[in-house]
Amino acid sequence: MTKRTRGTWTLPLVGLTALLGAPLGASAAGPDLAIELNKVEDRDQNTCVGAFVLRNHMAAALDRFSLDLYVFDTDGIIAQQLVLDLAPLRTEKTTVVRFQLLDRACATIGKVLVNDIPSCRSAATGEDLDCLAGLSVSSRDRIDLTK
Repeated sequence: MTKRTRGTWTLPLVGLTALLGAPLGASAAGPDLAIELNKVEDRDQNTCVGAFVLRNHMAAALDRFSLDLYVFDTDGIIAQQLVLDLAPLRTEKTTVVRFQLLDRACATIGKVLVNDIPSCRSAATGEDLDCLAGLSVSSRDRIDLTK
């Protein structure tokens, strides 16, 4: 291999190494906090349970973190509001949480809206953070998760 050939491969390999070294789901300007609606399932005929995957890529662990969610039915009508306390969230950690979304079958849910993050506080400094600004949402289910 000549120096010229070796130099040709150096830049792409450096870029590939940087991409592979990045945390899953994050990029240089990626989200600070990612929430994915991974799965919904009926516990019985009157209960829909949702499984959410949260990824904290913020520089701080969070000792307070809550979500204000609205569940909409398939006609776009608000079916329920939920305020969930999901703390603590460790930094660079993926967390899975499950909770009841609605006291009806999952088929009646059209979308879930992250309306607000009323509480988001750094465990290290006690400072309140704007977690909504760096929030990314996604869904692997037929039900949309939006913000």
